[in-house]
Amino acid sequence: MYRIIAVCLVLLITACGEADKVPKDVLPKEKMRDVLLDMNLADVYSSTSDDDQPNVIVSDSVRKQRLKVYYRQVLDLHKLTPEAFRHSYAYYESHPNKFKEVYDMMFASVTSDKNMLDLNLKRHEYVTNRRSLLPVNNNSLISGEQDTLIPFVKKNKRGINFDHLPPKHDPMPKLAKPGN
Repeated sequence: MYRIIAVCLVLLITACGEADKVPKDVLPKEKMRDVLLDMNLADVYSSTSDDDQPNVIVSDSVRKQRLKVYYRQVLDLHKLTPEAFRHSYAYYESHPNKFKEVYDMMFASVTSDKNMLDLNLKRHEYVTNRRSLLPVNNNSLISGEQDTLIPFVKKNKRGINFDHLPPKHDPMPKLAKPGN
């Protein structure tokens, strides 16, 4: 009786330890994430029209033809055969918890890329218009004498109320040039 319980415990422990592993003939989660991300991008790209005709809707037959070509390019890029990809996809499809992990990794990657793109756009916007990203951009004044913003300047109906501005500083007196 004790031997049966011991054997069951050993099998249970080894089975739980192998739960996160994928077989050797299946793509690892990271590689599957990369392939699926590229395939999703190919799917979106196949729906877009050419640069010279941006408003033309792509027909479904053209989209399908493009998609075949793009999928083949993605598989070639990742050095995969269609059979190897189908086998890995079927494995992850039959293990939903692992497939969810792959999609969560995809979501994290796309979110990270989006955040970097947003950051780069904000940097570009700041370089072109320094007031655009400030929380007081519509309620601020850039003084001609100062190189800083004066935030929270109160506006009245006729314009800006200059009573609330800091006092104007006298510029430094010019030094006399030394005589020869």
